[in-house]
This record gives sequence, C-alpha cells and structure tokens, in this order.
Amino acid sequence: MVSLSSITAGLQPTNKLYLNDSYLGTVETTLLRYVPETRRSGYFVTTDTIMHPKGGAQPSDTGTLESANFKAVVKKVLEHSGVVVHYGDIKEGTPREGEKVSMMIAWEERYRVMRLHTAGHIVDYAVVELLGRDLLSSRAFHGPPESFVEYIGRVGGIDLASLERISNVVVKASKRVYPVWVPRQELLKTVRGAPNLARLPELETYRVIVIDGVNAIPCGGTHVANTAEVRGILIKKVEEVMDGFKVVYDVADCPL
Repeated sequence: MVSLSSITAGLQPTNKLYLNDSYLGTVETTLLRYVPETRRSGYFVTTDTIMHPKGGAQPSDTGTLESANFKAVVKKVLEHSGVVVHYGDIKEGTPREGEKVSMMIAWEERYRVMRLHTAGHIVDYAVVELLGRDLLSSRAFHGPPESFVEYIGRVGGIDLASLERISNVVVKASKRVYPVWVPRQELLKTVRGAPNLARLPELETYRVIVIDGVNAIPCGGTHVANTAEVRGILIKKVEEVMDGFKVVYDVADCPL
C-alpha cells in the first residue's frame, strides 16, 4: 500500500477552493503528481481542489478527473499535511504530471452534505436554546448514512418535538451562512455557541462558519449560503451515550 506521506512528499499545500466557495462544481487545474496503485488505479494530487477530503465530520467528496490524455473516477479524497490526495480508477488513457485537468464534483451528493452540515450547526443552536447553557461536543458526522452530533452532559430537558421546532424556525428564517477567518488570539471573541472548541487543532488562523444571529462555529466544512436551502430538519432520535447524549438528524427533501 502506498503511504500518503510518500505521495505528498515535497509538495506545497493544496489550494482548497471549497473553503471560499462551496458551490464550485468544476475547476480547471494542474496535475502535480500521479502515483499508481495498480495498473488502473492510483493517487492524484492537483494544484487546486474543489473536493473536500474525508475528515472534519464530513465524508469524502467524489467526482471525476479528465484531461486530453485520461479519464478517472475519484472514489475518495484524503489529506496529509495540507496536501489533498484524490484516489480513483482510470477509465481510459494515462495521466501525465504537469498536464491541465478538469475536476468535476458529484454535485448531488455534495449538495446534500452541505445541507446536512449546515443543519448540524442549527441543531447545535437548538440544543443550547433548550438547555440554556453552552455545551461541548465529543464527535459529530454530517453526511449519509446517519448524521449526528454527540454532546457531553446530561440529556435532561431535550425532547424531539422542541428540538425539531427550534431548528426549523432557523431554517425558515432564511439566515445567511458564510465563512470568516480569524487569528487564533481573536477566536474566543468571534465564536458563539460553538460546541467543538475542545476538539480544535492549534492553528494560526481559523475559519469560522457564521449563521447570522444564530451561532459562529469554527469549521472547515462545506455549507449552503442560506438556511432556507436546508429545507427542513428532521430529528430522528435523541439517545444517551457514554458521557453524554447523541442527536441523530436528517434534512427534508421538501420544505417543512
């Protein structure tokens, strides 16, 4: 098996275009490195990417890479030391390092994750509203097959109907959702209702996702631009777990 450290050795961090614009579905970029795994599969590193790697409570994006010389289907995306690595199967041709390539994202799956991730931040707000105090989360996942947030603390005071009602008030209010970048020393002045503070890596600059009038949470994920795009939030269950409780949720296909 090829190690990510050997694939990314000597490369500069990838330009992650999704951090500024989650709606980019295609981009023209340059293939910096191709490392074969088998005769018809391997690892691709490009100058830029619109694909979010697995991590940060999100699943990996998928999609395609194509040039004049090859076509490949990207099955998973990983990251090592700031370099994003796309793993996939070659459908035809042979990749050539240095050539221009078109990257296309599997948009339907990505957009659902954007809705789910934004919904997760709204659920954070609803939990805080019901309990009347800030909480810390131990882990979360914002994607299929099951989206959830686990919080540290007792579950008392949380019921599904109230949690769903408060969440959907925010959805229907059409609140703007956008990223801001803040230096480490300003982080605590900027965040609001952020349950993930204890899980953050130490960085010089943090990307914070702001939902106007709702919360501001450090996050590297992809989000919709307005809460109305979430359409509706369904609270599937609230259950006790070790050291806390877990809220399992989904997004609605039609506005609630």
